[in-house]
Amino acid sequence: MTPPWFGASSTSSVAKASSLATVHLREGRERPLRREHPWVLSGSVDHVEGDPESGDVVRVEGAHGERLGVGDYDPDSQIRVRMHGFGPTDADPDEDWLLARIEAALAWRATHPALRDTDAIRLIHAEGDGLPGLSVDRYADWLVLKLTTPAMWRRAQRIGEILQPLTGAQGAWLRGDTSVQTERALFGSVADEPVQIHERGRAYWVDLRHGQKTGFYLDQRDARDLFRRLAAPDVRALDLFSFTGGFALAAQQGGAREVVAVESSLPAHKLLCRNAPGVEAVLGDVPEFLRKDERRFDLIALDPPPFARRKRDVSAACRAYKDLHLWALRRAQPGAHLLSFSCSHHVGAELFAKVVLSAALDAGAELQVLGTLGAPPDHPLALTHPQGAYLNGLLLRVVEPA
Repeated sequence: MTPPWFGASSTSSVAKASSLATVHLREGRERPLRREHPWVLSGSVDHVEGDPESGDVVRVEGAHGERLGVGDYDPDSQIRVRMHGFGPTDADPDEDWLLARIEAALAWRATHPALRDTDAIRLIHAEGDGLPGLSVDRYADWLVLKLTTPAMWRRAQRIGEILQPLTGAQGAWLRGDTSVQTERALFGSVADEPVQIHERGRAYWVDLRHGQKTGFYLDQRDARDLFRRLAAPDVRALDLFSFTGGFALAAQQGGAREVVAVESSLPAHKLLCRNAPGVEAVLGDVPEFLRKDERRFDLIALDPPPFARRKRDVSAACRAYKDLHLWALRRAQPGAHLLSFSCSHHVGAELFAKVVLSAALDAGAELQVLGTLGAPPDHPLALTHPQGAYLNGLLLRVVEPA
């Protein structure tokens, strides 16, 4: 069965680059590229031969002239080059490469059994699909593209020409770093009002133009389904940092007798109320709610925004995660399930687990780890790019609460 988001095929002719500027690496910095890591950091660059502009394709060579590959150049980023090809190649990745990788990304998703019961899916996942700087999400009949590099903004029109026949989408909206380009429609029309998507029997209203990320947390699809399965009729469920009610509606679908959702953003809270009208939707600060509301719950989702967008933020992020868990453990019933997440690759799985353990010890709580949680299959991770594992979660059983 072909899923509803997959469209027809596309064909295109292509061209190759004849000459490229060259980024020369410092002595000893070649090893990551030999192992096909997709990033060249600024500290690895010795000098640049030629005069490439931001977004140009460049060749990368080792200190002794070894050709290591080609990629997109960005002189203003700590990630100086994002690689597309490795080894002694001079191929410009703007044409054949772009079409082939987009088609490949859509094709394997079209046959994956875990992606058939939704019309909201990540079609392209940046480095995970060999397309650094480009993420594409499908929401029913519309696409939202997140472009995070100057090179991908340059390619935007061609990307749209490829995606439109492949997906049959009514319209596509460009989002990204507005210091690079202005957000706009790529093709067709995208309504300024929320659109409805369907996910495993749940219907959500999504703001494609203004919502966080590209409008919805598609990377929590499997976790929402787990939350639904844990929400038995005698369960009281709590959805913290609810956004537009993803976990809250899943708990309702599972039959929970009481569902409370807490969200601080007014626009998100309005969609939360629309998505899950039977939920007790609290507009307010999560730490304040946890301090003041003394109810205890059998099922808790703790999915805060990224606290460590930069490496130097890690210490402060760990303190914030610990404080949240100290309070969340005070709101858990004995035997409760807690789904807890960090969505920053700077706070990896091992560090996050240590923070949760520290909070449990300080709170006098006893926890069991029943499983680890992460992104679903449409958010693939390249083994050569461990930094892509940004979403780390734990399924915890609260043996003894605080």
